[in-house]
Amino acid sequence: MMNNSCIKNAQMRGMTLIEILVALVIVAVALSAAIRSVNAGSINAIHLKEKSFAHWVAMNEVAEQQVKEFSAESDEWKQVEMANRVWYVNTKVVATDTKSLFRIETRVFKQREDDSFLASSIYFVGAKP
Repeated sequence: MMNNSCIKNAQMRGMTLIEILVALVIVAVALSAAIRSVNAGSINAIHLKEKSFAHWVAMNEVAEQQVKEFSAESDEWKQVEMANRVWYVNTKVVATDTKSLFRIETRVFKQREDDSFLASSIYFVGAKP
């Protein structure tokens, strides 16, 4: 038969300091992983938004280039404003083996000095007679 002191000890038993510290470490690791995941998601969303706007800038440039007349190769830079920011557009006109056909490469950059572009388009336009 159990005495009263054994019953009191069994009822009063709680978590030890080590158990509490282990639980806190588990919670801290889980929260850290969750914060990193949310941060990565927001950075990815910002990047996709920039790439979408850059693609629209490139498609606008394609439309503008299609109504121009071409007679020689060129390499031009221009600034375009869209979505409350400035985009840098590089358009290269390159002659092809076919006399009246030009290859046009359009690339959109965040900064003119950037090595990598956010959007690009390559298309062909026939010279107007």
